[in-house]
Amino acid sequence: MKRIFKSKLLSTFIFSLIASVLLIIHGLFFDLDLSQIQRLTIEGFIVTFVLTFTALVIFERIFSLEEHEEIIKIKTRLGKLEGKRHR
Repeated sequence: MKRIFKSKLLSTFIFSLIASVLLIIHGLFFDLDLSQIQRLTIEGFIVTFVLTFTALVIFERIFSLEEHEEIIKIKTRLGKLEGKRHR
């Protein structure tokens, strides 16, 4: 289970790096707001990365809550079925 979590976290980390760069580029070119050029600094990238990474981790937790609850229900039912089978 921890291996899956580490894999998910690493994937989220890599995606956040790429998304941060794309978000800064989007802010510069698509919004045509050249005053945002100061966001291309390393500090601007770090802030954008931290916010993107944090948001993605929170979203992953929110959307996987139902999965966790469903897995617990399935494990409970399976435990009951296995208990009846061994009698």
